[in-house]
Amino acid sequence: MTDYVRTVDAKGATSQVNFIANQEAAFWVRARRNRLLAEWFSDLTDEDSQSYLKLLLDEDFARVESREAERWILLKIRNDLLGFGVLQSLDDLRDRFQRFERQAWLERTG
Repeated sequence: MTDYVRTVDAKGATSQVNFIANQEAAFWVRARRNRLLAEWFSDLTDEDSQSYLKLLLDEDFARVESREAERWILLKIRNDLLGFGVLQSLDDLRDRFQRFERQAWLERTG
C-alpha cells in the first residue's frame, strides 16, 4: 500500500468517527432538551413528566431532524398546554425550546 492510500484510508476512518460522534451528540442533546421540556411542561400542568417525556421522545425521534420537526414539537406542546388551560405563544415556546437546547449543549460539552 502506498502512503497516499494509507492517508486516504486514515482520513476516511477519521471522518466516520467524527460523523458518528456528532450524530451521538445531537441525539443526546435532543433527548436532554426533550427531558427539560417535559419537566417544564409537568410543572405547568398536572401531567406526569415521565409519560410526557416518553410521548415527546417517541414523536420527536419518529421525525427527521429539521426545522419542520421543531415546529411540529412546538405546536404539539402549545396544543397540549391549551388542553390544560395554559396559554403560551409560539414565540415564547420557541425561546424556551432554544434555551433548553443551549442548556443541553452546555451540559454535553462540559
